[in-house]
Amino acid sequence: MNGSEEMEVSEIRKLFDIDFVFPSDLSFFTHFLRYHIKETLEIGGEAYVSRTSNGAVSGIFIYDDYEKVGTIYTRSREVFDYFYGLKPFDFLFAEMGTELESEIYDIYTVDLENLVLAHRFSYEISIADREHIGEIEQFMTSTHPGINKRWMGVALKNADTCFIVKLGNEIAGVGWLSLVNGIGRLHSLYVRPQLRRIGIGKDILNARLLWLKSRHAHSAFTEISRYNIPSARNVMKAQMKVFGQAFQYFKKDACKKKN
Repeated sequence: MNGSEEMEVSEIRKLFDIDFVFPSDLSFFTHFLRYHIKETLEIGGEAYVSRTSNGAVSGIFIYDDYEKVGTIYTRSREVFDYFYGLKPFDFLFAEMGTELESEIYDIYTVDLENLVLAHRFSYEISIADREHIGEIEQFMTSTHPGINKRWMGVALKNADTCFIVKLGNEIAGVGWLSLVNGIGRLHSLYVRPQLRRIGIGKDILNARLLWLKSRHAHSAFTEISRYNIPSARNVMKAQMKVFGQAFQYFKKDACKKKN
């Protein structure tokens, strides 16, 4: 599949196809790219790689047709434009800011090796295992209509960690993390709307940071919308600082290009 004379795009169909070298400056998320591609393929999604005329990797695109969500990893506007037009989407994430309508997400990072946490917990935190998958799926599908349910089972199988707070017998909030190459990614934090602003999210955040320190991770990061002021305040209280930005682009109904 040829995007132009200067770009060649191919689909990554199997896990053993991920045998190429990612340039260190391709993305902030370079250390996680192989992991993200693997999980995307395992949930039934698609992944594509673009290369320059000399064979160097210039971009990665992962896409979940079930949720109509994609992520572009590139520093090239040409590559961004190609992948932007490749599939219909409800949401698309990229580190490249353009004139297209988008919402800014700040990327917060923290050096865990020198971090001293003095958080006082208000709620009991538990860590999910495979036997909790049904309960977690029920919570996530009720709070995120349209979510690809396969993602949760794949994440737990691949050693993602899900932290849970329960009130009574019901899940009040969850927060996930991935640990790859000594770097933790804090993601998918959700607290039931009627239970927000009572410290549940803050407890889950600090529990994940403490867990990462106990596993000798050297850093952690998370992406937070600039509209999500409470979450931004919580991570700043945990000494996380803005390192960069990512952008969420909004619904596009039709492809501009065909495979």
